[in-house]
Amino acid sequence: MMADLRVLIVSANPLARSGLAVLVQGMTGMKIVGATGAAEAASLAGQLLPDAVLLDAGDGEAEELDAIARLATAQPGLPIVALASDHGSVSQALTFGASALLPAAVDGETLAAALRASARGLVSIARADLAALLPQEERIEAALRAPAEALTPRELEVLQWMARGLTNRQIARRLQISEHTVKFHAGSSMRARAPKPWRGPSALAGSWSRGINRGSEPAGFVTG
Repeated sequence: MMADLRVLIVSANPLARSGLAVLVQGMTGMKIVGATGAAEAASLAGQLLPDAVLLDAGDGEAEELDAIARLATAQPGLPIVALASDHGSVSQALTFGASALLPAAVDGETLAAALRASARGLVSIARADLAALLPQEERIEAALRAPAEALTPRELEVLQWMARGLTNRQIARRLQISEHTVKFHAGSSMRARAPKPWRGPSALAGSWSRGINRGSEPAGFVTG
């Protein structure tokens, strides 16, 4: 007989915690080991060592999804299944460390399957989300490959987080730098990607001789 799957519930809303606990308790083979707010989640997960975490991400806004990143960073490898009323940010949730981002009104059978899959190291993606998810990743990869040779490691790092939907404030917090520095690196990376005007063979040769191969027109900053 297989042991019950031990689940930790995380939500900033006490009523949501209670509702999720009732839902999970009604599932065969599931056991609630604790329920807590987002601020205490990492510490409690370290003590209880759950098989999976069910995290309420509210409306699915960037600041709410950031709770996934904080928990995944504090407890690497911890399976996290997130719920959100708007689950359009599947790519961002997976990037932050979730095994699934499901709609808040998900049925119990689907949720149980996602929790079991996460405990086995698997990612759950609804068929309807695949069409939007995969092409977006292809565009991100193409955009990151093109300017890589012209960017510093920090500029590339900032650009990667921008491409995944983080705000300047979130990037600054993650990289432990100021928002002003994030904007500076964002501007530098955008200038590196800006189209270079044709100025004739002699001018281009002069640029190569000085080792300069960047456009001169600023592309502006990306603000949070």
